[in-house]
Order: sequence, then C-alpha cells, then structure tokens
Amino acid sequence: MKFEVKNINCQSCVNLIKNSLEDEFGDIDIDLSCEPKILNVNITDNQTKAKFIDELDELGFEIIREI
Repeated sequence: MKFEVKNINCQSCVNLIKNSLEDEFGDIDIDLSCEPKILNVNITDNQTKAKFIDELDELGFEIIREI
C-alpha cells in the first residue's frame, strides 16, 4: 500500500519510522523526493492497515490519503 504522509522532512524522520515500525510491518520505503512524501509498505489486510496508521500517527506522522 502507498500513502501520502505529512511531516516527513528528512532522513532522520525516515530512520525513526523504519526503526520503529519495520520489525512489525516489514520493509518500509519512503520517497523523500516528492511533496507530500510517499510511503510504501506491504500491508494486506484492513486490521493491519489500521494498526500501522495508528502507530505512524503516534510517531507524529499523519497519513493524508492512500494512493
């Protein structure tokens, strides 16, 4: 799934997301070259998606929309 995400500003933000969430949700790819930033993660069900969105929000990163 791909998401547009607010508040990802630099590599430190990317590292925080990856270090906090990759163990639980697998590889996370973030494109810093566009605005808003694009986050790609392999999620296959709605329950996991909701948990991922909640945990990302707790880190201070808000999902704008799924693309």
